[in-house]
Amino acid sequence: MNFTYPIKQKKQLKNLMEVYPSNSKNRLLLEFGLRTGLRISDILSFKVGDVHKREYVWVQEKKTKKKKMIYLHPKLRQSIKLYAKTEKLSSNDYLFYSEKNPSKPIQRMQAHRIISYAGDMIGITPLSAHSLRKTFGYWSYKQGIDISLLQTIFQHSSQAVTLRYIGITQESINKVYETVDMGF
Repeated sequence: MNFTYPIKQKKQLKNLMEVYPSNSKNRLLLEFGLRTGLRISDILSFKVGDVHKREYVWVQEKKTKKKKMIYLHPKLRQSIKLYAKTEKLSSNDYLFYSEKNPSKPIQRMQAHRIISYAGDMIGITPLSAHSLRKTFGYWSYKQGIDISLLQTIFQHSSQAVTLRYIGITQESINKVYETVDMGF
């Protein structure tokens, strides 16, 4: 498997969100990953009733088995509302239901294909579900969220692991030294 990186350009993020039509399952999958930073296995487990008309949701992470509360961004809540209405989904339906078997969610490989295709369309390869999670962390950090808080969100063992995970590289560190101006 190829190593994936966060999306560091806002123009690329905008282009990514324009690959699929508004109110589509595929676009919502991208937005859900970008706005929550959750693992794809956790995202796919949501039913409409778990997230529709809710500000916060509880997630028991499949990987760690730990429970945590996630705040749903207002724009994500609006997207969920419009998508559920467009698709005429009930609260018991999976948010990302399978076309072949609507009583089940799409498989992780299908989610990967949806995300990878979007990346191909805008020239970002490889792009994976993990790229969305890393992008959430990267943009959170760039907008001033403390690295220790991101370490907690991602449940990493150290801040160094989190920095590496979200793509803060030596090049980024060098820019700090270049830009600090103390006036002398």
